[in-house]
Amino acid sequence: MKIVMKFNILKQSYRIIISLLIGFIFGIVFLKIFEVLLINEEINSKSNTPVSYNSAVSKASPAVVNIFSEQLVNSRINRPRKNTDSIFGKKRNQIKTSLGSGVLFSSDGYILTNQHVIGDKNLNVIVELSDGRKIDAKIIGIDKGTDLAVLKADLGDEVYPSIEIEDSDKVQIGDIVLAIGNAYGLGQSVSMGIISATGREYENPYSNYLQTDAAINKGNSGGALIDINGRLIGINTIIRSTSGGSDGVGLAIPSSVALNVISDLIQYGEVRRGWLGFSIDQVALLNRGQLLVSEVTPESPASKSGLINEDLILTINEQVSSYENLFKTFARSKPGDSVLLGILRNKENIDIEIISGELN
Repeated sequence: MKIVMKFNILKQSYRIIISLLIGFIFGIVFLKIFEVLLINEEINSKSNTPVSYNSAVSKASPAVVNIFSEQLVNSRINRPRKNTDSIFGKKRNQIKTSLGSGVLFSSDGYILTNQHVIGDKNLNVIVELSDGRKIDAKIIGIDKGTDLAVLKADLGDEVYPSIEIEDSDKVQIGDIVLAIGNAYGLGQSVSMGIISATGREYENPYSNYLQTDAAINKGNSGGALIDINGRLIGINTIIRSTSGGSDGVGLAIPSSVALNVISDLIQYGEVRRGWLGFSIDQVALLNRGQLLVSEVTPESPASKSGLINEDLILTINEQVSSYENLFKTFARSKPGDSVLLGILRNKENIDIEIISGELN
């Protein structure tokens, strides 16, 4: 009898344990299902939230200004008057008005824009701030090499809404960007796109352009190309177009290039660039990716350092050689800078140090 009772008690204990285990398992399964449902609801909630870059635009746009300039240009009249004009026509000075954009990069009123926005022979530059005020601006310096210019607007002790600058060397193809500027003189406008390419060369050996498909039109020149955090990564400069409007190929000067130019323009009124004095074989570069010296200018810093034709550049300042590295070294070098090249010559590795000269 006792044995039967013990067996029944043990049997009931097993049932209780099994019931608890089954309940525990079902509880875990239920919690997992509930967790998945919550995650899906959160994902759906986020996917239904409209994507907006308003915060980036709100952060950067107060530092983007409209620029109006009056330039003196020569025009030629092809109807020479007897005894007064030459057979080639008479030159007459005319005033041309242009519009563009600029970016306040310091709180004390320094503005970065394109040189072609203000022209060569400038009579007057007016800057329109984001709040609508128009003030005269002084030209601090221009650099035709990069097509950049620095202006100074003066409102006394007032603090300007300057833009935050990001290192453009961190920009990657596919990054979302926004272009802000005075498109067609309509006022401040914003367009969105991506970075289509980096390191683009286009009729300018110094700028190393960023390419974007964000709409850039007339009047956008000198305006800001920003990232999704509202930081400046480039100055909108050129469009490739068959129609005169945006065809989806816009070029911007990287902020890293602009920063180097700014310091020289403010300090000297011009950009002081170094000169090494040698050329690269374009065929070897395109076909094999090699930096092969094709010509060394006589009496140049490169010639004086011992660099000769057919030298193969393996390293630049102890970094693996590449055209991008070479470009950055050339574009950013100043007179007196030292450039160390690792060379392969007749199957022998040698180091050559070039002291950069001054580019006239």
